[in-house]
Amino acid sequence: MGVIFAILSAFMFAVNNVVVKKGIKRAPHSDNGLFITVLINVILLGVLCFIVMGLRGWDFHFSWEAFFFFLLAGLCTTGIGRLTLFSSISYIGPSKASAIRNSTPIFTTIFALIFLNEEITLLPGIGMVLLLAGVLNEGFRLNRIEASKHQRDPKRYSYMGFGLAVFSALIFGVGQGIRKQGLIEMNDAFFGVWVGTLASLVFVICYQSIRGEFITNIKKNVRVINPYYLISGVLTSIGPLFFFLATQRMQVSYVSVIAAAEPILTIFLTTVIFRGIDSVTKYTWITITMMFLGTVLIVIHI
Repeated sequence: MGVIFAILSAFMFAVNNVVVKKGIKRAPHSDNGLFITVLINVILLGVLCFIVMGLRGWDFHFSWEAFFFFLLAGLCTTGIGRLTLFSSISYIGPSKASAIRNSTPIFTTIFALIFLNEEITLLPGIGMVLLLAGVLNEGFRLNRIEASKHQRDPKRYSYMGFGLAVFSALIFGVGQGIRKQGLIEMNDAFFGVWVGTLASLVFVICYQSIRGEFITNIKKNVRVINPYYLISGVLTSIGPLFFFLATQRMQVSYVSVIAAAEPILTIFLTTVIFRGIDSVTKYTWITITMMFLGTVLIVIHI
């Protein structure tokens, strides 16, 4: 069941990528919907959290240590991780930044091995290598294609952009590991994901306020409601929830690698929704096959 939740998490984020793309095309001069989506995350996941608590008869065992871990995980992923990813894109472009960002499972695995005492046996290890190799191969292949089409400013290849992308992958990987640590202390996925979104919302408000964008973005979102950002808010609520549910049932190192299939699923969805814009090549099919075999090897072990 953990594998299914991990795949569903990747699928939700892939659908979200397509939805956000349509949202930005609908309002190209507006913000990227970060605040409104995180706000919806807090509201929706909060409602789900209290519904689940009620169904359990309000049998709730709070842990301050777990609360801290969940807050820190949310800050690392949706907060600092996403911010540094956007910053790296401004230096080296989306293709290269995303390709480097796809190395997140490496850092999650290192964290899990050192701090969570997780063990990776032979077959799952081979499966993880296949999955990660497929993701990285497709990411860097797309980057090479993009680089061949456009003449870019040399500044976009600066060490700053590369460093920010690596740091984004690192902080995302650490954040995913911290999620698992929180679940070890308090095995409640619904509460954990909600607390994480609360931390993200506070971070977004502080960041946009410092930049003087917060009030402006609120007015834009109230004046013109972008339905795609509302849908994105729902998808980015369910995606992390599935990740938490998967992490409850299996090692976070496995979950992280399977969830990294998000870019490949995005390619499939953009091919279906935006026909003629993106296409699935034979190299993508090879990548998909590698990832499928890798997932099978992990499932066999579980």
